[in-house]
Amino acid sequence: MTTTPDTPITPPQPASLFEVGVHPLEDEWVALDVETTGLSPDDDAIIEVGAVRFRGAETLDTFHTLVNPNRKLGAFIRRYTGIAQEEVDAAPPFSKIAGRLETFVGGLPIVGHSVDFDLAFLAARGVRLTNPRADTLELAYVLKPSWEYSLEKVATALGLSHDRPHRALSDAEVTSRIFNLLVEEAGRLDEYSLAEMQRLASRSSWVLAYLLRRLEMQKMGEGVTQRSPQASITGIDVSSLRERLKRSRALIPNKTAQRVEVAQVRGLLDRGGPVSRAMEDYEERAEQAAMAEAVTRAINDGKRLIVEAGTGVGKSMAYLLPAALYALKNNVRVVVSTNTINLQEQLLNKDVPAVAEALRGVDDVPVDDFRYGLLKGRNNYLCLKRWSSLRSSDTVSSDEARMLSKLLVWMGTTDTGDRSELNLSGGGWTPWDRVSAQGALDCTGVSGACFLRHARDRAAASHVVIVNHALLVTDILTGGAAIPEHDVLIVDEAQHLEGVATDHLGFQISQAGLEDHLDLLAGERGLLNRAALALRGSSAAQTRRDSLDGAAQRVLAALPPLRQGMAKLFAVLQHLLPAASGAQSRFGQELRITPSTRSQPTWSEAEIAWEDTDTALAELDAATSDLVTSLEGLEDAGVLDYEALVMETFNMRERTREIRGRLKETVPHPEENGIYWLSRSARSSDIELNMAPVHVGELLEKLVYSQRRSVVLTSATLSTDDGFGHVIERTGFDGADELRLGSPFDYPRAALLCVPNDMPEPSAWDYQAAVEQAVMDAVLAAGGATMALFTSHASLQSTARTLRGSLEAQGFEVLAQGVDGTPHQLVRRFVENPRSVLLGTSSFWEGVDLAGDALKVLLVARLPFSVPTDPVFSARSELYDRAFDEYAVPQAILRLRQGFGRLIRTSRDRGVAIILDKRAVSRRYGRAFLDSLPPATRRTPALYELPGEIRRWLRAP
Repeated sequence: MTTTPDTPITPPQPASLFEVGVHPLEDEWVALDVETTGLSPDDDAIIEVGAVRFRGAETLDTFHTLVNPNRKLGAFIRRYTGIAQEEVDAAPPFSKIAGRLETFVGGLPIVGHSVDFDLAFLAARGVRLTNPRADTLELAYVLKPSWEYSLEKVATALGLSHDRPHRALSDAEVTSRIFNLLVEEAGRLDEYSLAEMQRLASRSSWVLAYLLRRLEMQKMGEGVTQRSPQASITGIDVSSLRERLKRSRALIPNKTAQRVEVAQVRGLLDRGGPVSRAMEDYEERAEQAAMAEAVTRAINDGKRLIVEAGTGVGKSMAYLLPAALYALKNNVRVVVSTNTINLQEQLLNKDVPAVAEALRGVDDVPVDDFRYGLLKGRNNYLCLKRWSSLRSSDTVSSDEARMLSKLLVWMGTTDTGDRSELNLSGGGWTPWDRVSAQGALDCTGVSGACFLRHARDRAAASHVVIVNHALLVTDILTGGAAIPEHDVLIVDEAQHLEGVATDHLGFQISQAGLEDHLDLLAGERGLLNRAALALRGSSAAQTRRDSLDGAAQRVLAALPPLRQGMAKLFAVLQHLLPAASGAQSRFGQELRITPSTRSQPTWSEAEIAWEDTDTALAELDAATSDLVTSLEGLEDAGVLDYEALVMETFNMRERTREIRGRLKETVPHPEENGIYWLSRSARSSDIELNMAPVHVGELLEKLVYSQRRSVVLTSATLSTDDGFGHVIERTGFDGADELRLGSPFDYPRAALLCVPNDMPEPSAWDYQAAVEQAVMDAVLAAGGATMALFTSHASLQSTARTLRGSLEAQGFEVLAQGVDGTPHQLVRRFVENPRSVLLGTSSFWEGVDLAGDALKVLLVARLPFSVPTDPVFSARSELYDRAFDEYAVPQAILRLRQGFGRLIRTSRDRGVAIILDKRAVSRRYGRAFLDSLPPATRRTPALYELPGEIRRWLRAP
């Protein structure tokens, strides 16, 4: 039976909600979905309601109606839902159908996919449903740790058809079927896991509490007991986990070093050779062979090498082959550092396995022993002790309950504990930082099981270890403790090394961050309360309890003066920011702290406020040290999660000392090599103190390059002005052999580069309008498959607003960064829909691989110069006599080359690049930009001629 707004409705009567032994799927449920004009319950309107009453696989009744929102539907909503304006104009208002919907639902439990969204819209219109509820998104989030969680993605993964997505009744129907399948899967969980999830849900307001209680009671009614007798207090089968995390034996280098024969490497790359048999679509390239030979010599001779290898050279294989051969022949490890996750995954899942396959059968190479792996920073690995500590809390938030439950399911299968195996998105805040190994210094694991230690053991036993630049720099800060010892280092995507080192060798302190630190120490669910709770059930002597209580009281006494000093310090600093002339943007304000700033009377007030803050921090440090001492020696007293408690207390003390040291450095005693600045976000009034080193090259030389026998820096974009001088100077990579290799692609045939001769200057009043018209013309001429790169978010958003109405009316999709989804989502939608245009800023200038017909036209709105008022850029510019020519231009050239590199990705690609910045041809420095690009066919048409140029180029064979 289908219920419409005109059909009489009999209110359903709920069965006994907790009848022991009755499966939840034997209950009646109502699946509910609403379609809306937007995401805000207060500002947007409902345009469709669908509901399905069901029991198990049986549909008992349905309810469906369109709703008149009394407003115009946006183009996106019309396209997204397929609902036409005239349809909702003829529909009843929500007030006319509200009562009938309430009657249809009755007192039955409700299920939805992100059900709180639907219920919030109904509540905002007076329909406040307090029924028990469940959520299929939450169920999928917990039971399927790595899935994507949109309704369509979950339905597809479960093998369900979904003919009319984004229509209320169809969505409600597929939600009911997803619910059945996921509840059946949840019912197969062991008794312990269900009980643990239900316990977590009962301590929070998690939406799955009702369903989990029903499942637990059903299992109790069946008399089922599946709890593993080997489960520890954490609920993990530790013996199974230990088996999965067996320690690997570290490599022991051979006593006599062996060289890698250059001829052997060259032979592996020959046409019809081992590499061609191991890789599909392999093409022999002279440039690749030349790079492989140079890398081989650098490794053999213990030298430094810097290599630029243009797009299509195959640089990964060129350095991996000699690196793997050297590692295998000598039983040592080689470390490869990258900047992006995409390249890491390519190396791990494609390139290194191809190397292993190519080396099979090669004489004197023990390839069967070849081991390789990925090593990440501490924050990427789950800490079992911190997980156990969080789950033992008296109360947990809904977000914590859902994540803890997800991790409980995941830990039954993971061999790595690496968060990359998880999809932690899907709504809500993700408290991963509370369970990661980042805060688990000196942790001994749980009964010998530790994911971080396992990852490091595997790296120590590997011949090739893949890391990222952030971990490489962290290794500096930890004195070499983050990455196993190695004497050969290869740095790919080396143009990012300076930037990553700048970020990780600097710091940031905000008032909000300091408050968070104090809350973690002494808040309602902070360290002090958890310590008191842990001792409550222990056998610790009264003298030890008194000692701990005294230390806790001392901590509490230090907080009021500390908060007072912090408030005064940041209030004084806030008065300095309005003086940041020209440094205000949509992202907030920035003010570099220079000697001139420090000579102002206001800065003297800041130093006085700092003294009070420093005194309070010193007292907090001493009090926290007392806490550490009070806890020592209680491991046999039955203190709950003792090791985790001691570890967190120690970390709190170290964090307090770190904060104290950084405030001292920033305010009264700046380092000579430091850049300091104040910033305030446009979204909040929170003030931040920032520091970055002026020059990272000296540190990289001292702590990275000089510690390795051989170092190779490589990328597709490293040179400017026909040389490596800029990159070498910025990264301190002196004394290196140099090699520049162009791309093997036929750029004159593959790419057309246009610089319109009548484009207004970027400072002209009509420049933005010209950019918008040029992008519009390019999209129409190419039929989509167009990407425009911007240096300004304001320009991007203006372009998006101008394009949407006209292009969407003609069937094109406009995808704007910061508006229409994450970068990953935008790229996926852009590839899936050829009739689209993608507007991006910084994150799209590189690392985006759009091969084939996915990208036909690339527009660059303006030459990518750094913002002159950026504190780091400003300070580093002062190191040069001719800062613009020697620093600003080379930096911008590297970014332009990276952006241009998005266009031609394979030898079969063909496309048009358009630079909408007249300075490329009108200014003396423009030639340096154009000469740095690959040798594409070049033209300087008028703006009105661009569509014809695009159509002719793309139609040519």
